Order: sequence, then C-alpha cells, then structure tokens
Amino acid sequence: MKLLRLSLLLLISTLSNSIVAQEHEPTPQKTWVYTYIKATDNQRSNLKKYIEKNWFVMDSIAVQRGLFNNYQLLENVGTEEPTTWDFIVAVEYFTARTYSDIQDLWQEIRRDHKTILIDGKDFNQLGQIVKSEQLVTHSYSSTAKK
Repeated sequence: MKLLRLSLLLLISTLSNSIVAQEHEPTPQKTWVYTYIKATDNQRSNLKKYIEKNWFVMDSIAVQRGLFNNYQLLENVGTEEPTTWDFIVAVEYFTARTYSDIQDLWQEIRRDHKTILIDGKDFNQLGQIVKSEQLVTHSYSSTAKK
C-alpha cells in the first residue's frame, strides 16, 4: 500500500511539473514588418486609397488563408514638413522569417489580384517605399497581480 501511495505521489508530482512547464512555454515569436511609404507631391490621400484597395485587399486574403496574423496602416500626423514618411504598412507574420516563409503562396494572391488604379495612377506614381524594418513586440500588462 505504501508503495502504491508513493507511486501515485510521484506520478502526480511529475504530471503537475509537466503542466506548469507547459504554462510557461513561450508563445511562438511573431514578427512585424513595417514598410515606410512616402507619397509623391499632393498624392497622399490617393496613396492611402491605393493601399486600401490593393495592398489591404490582398492582405485580407492572406490573413484568411493563415499566411500572416494582422495588418495595419499607421499614418504620420506630425506637423513637421516635409515628412520623411507618410504611412507605415505594418504586417504581423507568424514567424521570424516573415515573407520568405509565405512567398510562394503570397505570389498566388498577388497574381490573382487585379490592380485598382487611383485617378489612373499606380503605386509608383503615387508614392515610394523609403524603408522597411522588422520588429518583435514584447507585451507587458499593467494589470498583473502583485
């Protein structure tokens, strides 16, 4: 009987350690890619429309297919003129390798998309990419119990 109790205690201890270890496993790293875009003269609102009607239509499909997690448009509302960038297109990938992990599947989406021109203009006439950065977020909660 003692041996049975000892075996059960050992089993429960092992299982609880395993559960605790699983609770503290880090979540898979997600990586954001920020693409900074500058509009050509007087084309800021048209550039925004272009991004929404083209890039974000394809991004929406990519999210539906599980290629990446999220996408956002950040707009520079600073009053400093001239700005070095007007918009950031932010895409959250599931992996650190970002685009290279989904390149073939992304190209299928791109191939199937019909580009929507804005006032007869394509992206190259509306703006240009000025830089791109990869970022990892570290989230902290201010509601943690002490």
